[in-house]
Amino acid sequence: MFETTSRDRHLRQQRSQQALGVLLEHGYEQGLPALTWTVAVTGALVGDVDTLNGTQAEKRAAFDAWVDYLGGNRWQEYTNVAGRTHLHAQFTWAGDERVRGAIRADIWPDDETPTS
Repeated sequence: MFETTSRDRHLRQQRSQQALGVLLEHGYEQGLPALTWTVAVTGALVGDVDTLNGTQAEKRAAFDAWVDYLGGNRWQEYTNVAGRTHLHAQFTWAGDERVRGAIRADIWPDDETPTS
């Protein structure tokens, strides 16, 4: 069985951090909206659409723009009983197939503010 070491995790995070620098530069050049990015312990990059600013249409457009740019695989969206719609897509970065991640968005009804 293969054991993942702390060094392996750090190397994955470094690789993803370098990829994120390129993605941020390309995102700016392509006019993509800014996202909140996280580098997970596994090295996965996670981009979250800003849930506090913008309309439903703007949030969905931000999600769609990044998913299209990264060639992401969209999961089926769902809406919970509170009316929150969750969008999720996975991607593998074309610049280095070892760099993978997800784009996420939570969209609330326009007349409600998220409480958690």
